[in-house]
Amino acid sequence: MKLLRLYWVVGELSGEMHAASVISVLRQLHPNLHLRGMGGDAMAALGMELAAHWRDYAVVGFIEVLQNLPRFIWLYRYLRRDILAYRPDRLILVDYPGLNLRLARWAVKHRIPVTYFIPPQLWAWNPGRVRSLRNELIQVLCILPFEPEFYAKHAVSAIYVGHPLVERLRDIEPFSWERPYIALLPGSRVHEVKHMLPVMVELVGLFPQYDFLVSKVSHLPEALYKNLAPGLLHIEGHTPELLRGAMAAVVTSGTATLEAGLLGVPTVILYKGNPLSYHIARRLVQVPFIGLPNLILGERVFPELIQSDCTPQKVASALREQLQKAEQIRQKLQQLRVLLGEQRTAETVAQLLLTATTDTG
Repeated sequence: MKLLRLYWVVGELSGEMHAASVISVLRQLHPNLHLRGMGGDAMAALGMELAAHWRDYAVVGFIEVLQNLPRFIWLYRYLRRDILAYRPDRLILVDYPGLNLRLARWAVKHRIPVTYFIPPQLWAWNPGRVRSLRNELIQVLCILPFEPEFYAKHAVSAIYVGHPLVERLRDIEPFSWERPYIALLPGSRVHEVKHMLPVMVELVGLFPQYDFLVSKVSHLPEALYKNLAPGLLHIEGHTPELLRGAMAAVVTSGTATLEAGLLGVPTVILYKGNPLSYHIARRLVQVPFIGLPNLILGERVFPELIQSDCTPQKVASALREQLQKAEQIRQKLQQLRVLLGEQRTAETVAQLLLTATTDTG
């Protein structure tokens, strides 16, 4: 079997989780693989050579990116040199649009075939950027059911491959705890935890009938959580189980909101970041919601408290309402699985990727 050389670029935790699932399937379908790129520990454990670790570049927000711009310029130039030296059969980009859209444009100029798995949400803001993906060398694989129609309007062929969380969350057992509890998910980046966990901790005294359990991500230090939430239990590596067993959840905006939705957990979505970044984003974003469950369902099933609305008092009020309407909310959330479908996303992506690579090889 011919050696297949694949270069991956992943920029954050959820993207790495999805990429690792695809790599696991690829190794079964095509054992003679060599993998290199920007990724994380899970991808390294599957045999990928790390040219860079995404943990060192996990930044979100316009101002935050500008503050780190020299580092990102260096990364972009370094990855271009590394890709050319590696000479991959295919470049696989996963989300992370600020860097990956630029790499896609650059790669096709060098006749390097590209698979963009989880393309950026161009339908939400600045759809003109879709031109970056309008090339016969670029394969676009979407995880939201309405995205192929958007891309088709812009003359880009895109395939819906299902959402990887649907299969991953199918048979999750609830976390075992002796009292009813609320799950707190403050995010996967340092600045998110620093901004959001203090707000979440303020809820504890307002809901004495519940315990509060914090979901900790493995790549952030325990000391961070102990300093911000010293009296709470921090659970690492069991986020789906924690959500499944929770009476409700308070979640920082991101992929975890869809996890909560698919697991049927009444949830309050929070976000608070750099004020200037927020005001820039508010002017650019063209969708009514930030939470994926709300976007997919077309309804504000989960309340969204952003910036100045993200106060302990308003969060507590929204959480009480979610708890009161829990059964009604769970019924609405059942529609998420219907809309997202039941495809085996990792298998579908791996097959499409191999077929495209063979066709262009």
